[in-house]
Amino acid sequence: MINDSETKKVAGDPYDLYENAPCGYHSVGHDGTVLRMNRTELAWLGLTHGEFVGKRKFADIISSRSVGEYTRTFTSFGTGHDAAELEIELTPKNGPLFDAFLRIKAVRDRQGAFLYTRATVIDINARKRAETDVRIREEQLQAISQHLVEIQETERRDLSAELHDRLGQDLAAINLNLHIIKDQLSEELLTKIGLRLDDSIALVERTVEIVRDVAGALRPLILDDYGLAVTLKSYGEQFTARTGISVTVTAKRPVPRLQQEVEMALFRISQEALTNVLKHAKVATVHITLAVEEESVCLTIADDGCGFDAKPRTDHRTGGLGLLIMQERLRAVKGSLRIESRRGIGTSVIARVRSVQ
Repeated sequence: MINDSETKKVAGDPYDLYENAPCGYHSVGHDGTVLRMNRTELAWLGLTHGEFVGKRKFADIISSRSVGEYTRTFTSFGTGHDAAELEIELTPKNGPLFDAFLRIKAVRDRQGAFLYTRATVIDINARKRAETDVRIREEQLQAISQHLVEIQETERRDLSAELHDRLGQDLAAINLNLHIIKDQLSEELLTKIGLRLDDSIALVERTVEIVRDVAGALRPLILDDYGLAVTLKSYGEQFTARTGISVTVTAKRPVPRLQQEVEMALFRISQEALTNVLKHAKVATVHITLAVEEESVCLTIADDGCGFDAKPRTDHRTGGLGLLIMQERLRAVKGSLRIESRRGIGTSVIARVRSVQ
């Protein structure tokens, strides 16, 4: 063992470089006892050479969360492994846990028997703090995103109810009044304004249908009563009637009722995907498939349109707001989204969520 007081320290002295390097160095014997440790690492741990080196095992200063991994790694050196890298938490004498990256190499005798380890220790506290901060920010952003989705759904539900209950009822009353007026007109007046009344009645009836469609798009009432498959078929029929694009909906095996927020998320993804089809795809046919898998439900919206280079679109920075919204909706219900597309072939939007009710 090298004694600090007996070593002359001059600029460029290898010993001085070892002791005062910006990273930690240590060696651990075959029984786990620390044989050597430089001043840098001792300072990180708040220990002195005399109280630690040659007297304690390195595993003694590893946190309970990391000691198992370190022990398995150290044991592997006795069974033939020569090197390892791992991240662990060290427990300084006084102070918080210390995050460290270890690069360990086994030293062997001429017969290959394990003698001791040499390890380089790098302080990764700053990196771990940054990673923690990023994770916290991501969690906060996800919580905000989910809250915004919930607010949006509440507003849509309220607006849908307002359109259906108030505007829809008022339009129905106007339509009824126009029919009563028409029935009470004399033949002479009917000849003069009958066509105008018929036009007004037809206009009111078309407006009622539009209000019904808008209310259904905002918050499909049948989703609560009949589930996702029926709702998608109904919406597909409306989309076809409005755009001329053929939409077929197929449910493979009976689809179980999912949690309300999951069904709503999948329905919204279908809406967004069909909106994108109308805007960009130049298609004639869209196939929507609901497939029940072992532990999940898979929703696929596939078109035969022009397609695009799907790889860059998976990044929301280049993929547009619609893709970001779909990703956030699925993330909120612990689902996943995949987009497959090739130019001239078509596009498939694939959403998958767990089928646990």
